[in-house]
Amino acid sequence: MTALSGGASTRRAFWVLAALTGLCLTVFLAAIPLPRADGQLIGSDGVGYYVYLPSFWLDHDLDFTDEYAYYFPAPPPPGEIPFYTQQTARGVPPNQWSIGPALLWSPFFLAAHGLFTTLAAMGLPVEISGYGLHYQAAVLIGGILYAGVGLWLTYAFARVFVDEGAALAATVLIALAGNLVYYMTAEPSMSHIPSCFVSGLFFYTWVRRRDRTDLLTPLLLGAIAGLGALVRPQDGLFLLLPILHHAPVALHGIRNHDMRKGWLWLRFAVLAAGAAFLLFFLQILTWGVLYGDLLRSGYAYGEDRFYWLEPRLGEVLFSAERGLFVWHPVFLLALVGLAMLHQRDRCMTVLGFLGVAIQWYLIASWGNWMQGDAFGGRMFIVCTPIFVLGLARLIEATADQWSWRAVLVVSLVLLFWNFLLFVEYRFVLVTAQRAVDWHDLTVGRLTRPVDLILRRLQ
Repeated sequence: MTALSGGASTRRAFWVLAALTGLCLTVFLAAIPLPRADGQLIGSDGVGYYVYLPSFWLDHDLDFTDEYAYYFPAPPPPGEIPFYTQQTARGVPPNQWSIGPALLWSPFFLAAHGLFTTLAAMGLPVEISGYGLHYQAAVLIGGILYAGVGLWLTYAFARVFVDEGAALAATVLIALAGNLVYYMTAEPSMSHIPSCFVSGLFFYTWVRRRDRTDLLTPLLLGAIAGLGALVRPQDGLFLLLPILHHAPVALHGIRNHDMRKGWLWLRFAVLAAGAAFLLFFLQILTWGVLYGDLLRSGYAYGEDRFYWLEPRLGEVLFSAERGLFVWHPVFLLALVGLAMLHQRDRCMTVLGFLGVAIQWYLIASWGNWMQGDAFGGRMFIVCTPIFVLGLARLIEATADQWSWRAVLVVSLVLLFWNFLLFVEYRFVLVTAQRAVDWHDLTVGRLTRPVDLILRRLQ
């Protein structure tokens, strides 16, 4: 690959990632007119994340009765009692989904509401309830843009450790050969898009400030981790990584009677944890308003229970039912590359594996470890910066030992294989209402897209 100056390579990376984001945005916009089972752009868990917006900003409460009546107009099947028909101890419908995505979407929602209110005042027939497709589209466009910024931050994080070309190639591959592309195009109302953004922001901020001992660094990292926990509570666990990063230095200082280093580490941990808790307290207050119980999240009952002593560790990685490596082998390659980073930065290698391991154990312990109607292991999207870093190191080593042509060939195979799965999942498996089997992931991945094309031509 031709060597580029720092400024030229940065501009190239910016435009490549901007084009990737624009492509996803174009696919999303082009798919809006297609028929949908529920007639909405938001769907599945996305409804739970979205209803905070019109309820809080327009109705000034957290009573979702009107919102659920709009998004779930059909009566429930006989014998079923879905969540949107229930009431909490406070006499309002429940909402187990977190408030973080709505917080990040709020600027786009409010801008859209201001625009639509102005158009309605001018006499145009524009609905301003906050519920319609035009509101949803504005919010989801903003979400896709968040993902694009998250990918840029992830690239900037990875290029601290590896060659810029490898960092860019890895960022594109993780996005398009993994499961992120599905949530940037087909289901951007899910929380994984803002999760990608906050995760990229966290790792970028950490690597840029990891050797500083000022007061601002732990406050920044804590606040970002707290925001991550508001998006998805599991995301806040990454705050352990910078805290543990400073622990060996502190312990070494204490053993050598240098208590200052121990004090600096303790101050860092307390300030970071305190900042994270202050932000996450917004979610705790929300639970109190909805349930009358500050610790009642809605994720501790039925299939949402956690079985801490019985984690399904093997299934999460290798099962046909959303196994991370089975659905998207690019993630396995990323962990191979992360191990290769050991000689260059042992600390980041260990912490990177620890970050993935924490998420792996948490997901495997959850009763709903298959993650419902998911395009692969969607809850691992928060690990995007770690995967990009590992894959970038593998790409760098492969290009040095072999050539960039070898990298290109493998990349094209991964992209094509994932595209086939995307088509099969979106047009067949997502509506199959059955368990995914090995035939779906092998022979079916090749034959079903062909069958779809032939039926369209006929």
